[in-house]
Amino acid sequence: MGGPLLQTLGLSKNYGATVAAGDVSISLEAGRVHALVGENGAGKSTIIKMVTGLVRPSSGHLRWQGKPNDIHSPLEARSLGIVAVHQELTLVDTMTVARNIWLGHEPIGRIGTIDYKEMNLASLRLFESMGLTLDPIAAVGKLGLSEKQLVEILKALSLNPKLLILDEATSTLDDKEVELLHGIVRKLCAQGCAVVFVSHRIKEVFQFGEDCSIMKDGRVVFEGRIADLNEHLIITKMTGRELSQGFPAKNSRPPSPRALLNVRDLATRRGLHDITFQLRGGEILGIGGLQGHGQAQLLESLFGLNAISGGTVEVQGEKTTLRSPRDALAAGIALVPEDRKSEGLFIDRSVEENMIACSFPDCTRAGVISSSRVRDLVRSIVSKMDVKAPSLKAPVRRLSGGNQQKVAVGRWLTTSFKILLLIEPTRGIDVATKFEMYSLLRQLANTGVGIIVTTNEMIELVGLCDRVLVMFEKSIGTELEGESISEHNILAASFGHRRIANE
Repeated sequence: MGGPLLQTLGLSKNYGATVAAGDVSISLEAGRVHALVGENGAGKSTIIKMVTGLVRPSSGHLRWQGKPNDIHSPLEARSLGIVAVHQELTLVDTMTVARNIWLGHEPIGRIGTIDYKEMNLASLRLFESMGLTLDPIAAVGKLGLSEKQLVEILKALSLNPKLLILDEATSTLDDKEVELLHGIVRKLCAQGCAVVFVSHRIKEVFQFGEDCSIMKDGRVVFEGRIADLNEHLIITKMTGRELSQGFPAKNSRPPSPRALLNVRDLATRRGLHDITFQLRGGEILGIGGLQGHGQAQLLESLFGLNAISGGTVEVQGEKTTLRSPRDALAAGIALVPEDRKSEGLFIDRSVEENMIACSFPDCTRAGVISSSRVRDLVRSIVSKMDVKAPSLKAPVRRLSGGNQQKVAVGRWLTTSFKILLLIEPTRGIDVATKFEMYSLLRQLANTGVGIIVTTNEMIELVGLCDRVLVMFEKSIGTELEGESISEHNILAASFGHRRIANE
């Protein structure tokens, strides 16, 4: 549809001796989806920031619609029609959905003030055109993470982009929402828009992409058509090595017969009801189901974040009251939340400070923090987790998404937890780091820790978990174990079907 819309010509960005991106040349064609693939830290985000004017390149140039056009600011990029949906949400929780979507380009009435009625109507028209049902006057702060992500996407679409960059825009979406976004992208391409699509879910690369650039260590190692690739080739090129398997072997030994966690008839004020299950030491228990059926709520309730209104919880045979995270920590329960940036980390504090946030008593002498103890403890965990950071003093914000997630999990390794709860533990991290995370969880389980994982990626439930509980209408509908754990059975149970097949 008219040749390259945007070209990067030898684009490079250096931070001192570190090459974040080196001699990157990519062509983006109007009306097509270009998948940008690579491990965390491969240089994808750096390229996106240079294209959108957030970062000035050290060398190289851009061409826009065939003409030289180096972009010096986000405002200049937006004026050309270049709009990005970044990994980090940029919404204002205290504003409505409509206010967030039109922020900065609100419809103005006759007397020069914002026309809120027209803003809400324009939002409804946008929702309808994209096949979405949202309330324009709902406060964004009360939305779930996936709904916030959809608002972020709508915010970009309201600018009528010529080039839309989706940087991990599907990481919080379920399969139905991903399919909805795919339809939106196809509509945009039919109108001549170019789309850059970044995702660590390889199946989505094939679902969305037509062209593909694979990056490793700041450089492009492949550029061509998706049709010339397969999953094995993509993984090999982006990692530079063969990954023999997607998941570590499950523990062949039976878990402890004694329940580490025993939940009976649990109910919460937010609608969970009749929740009964056991977690045994040494097993990884998966919680599946369609989005909105209570999986994350259940784990948050077990960490004292949601008020429990009925039922009992026992940890190692002792009845436990979970009124707050303090109670959960005292019982040996740890949580890695869904949104690591706003809930799981002190994003502007250092790697070191984040790592010891849960273990200050072990790092003090006579009430004073011991720098040597802190250093030894943190170095041990960083080494074990293979956290890649400029230094232990570097703010966590500067780390890649995968390394941020390692810090969010690693901080608990400084404590003596018995039960580890994880919500979307591999969201936004690359395939190699995912395997590292799976291996760590299996190693922890093999030491007797009980682990509960909830994830929208059914393949993780199948490949990682020893048992899977599937939630339906905010209760546990089905339990799967052994050969009955399959994507087919999990999906069927998610829709309330209780008949399962052994495969």
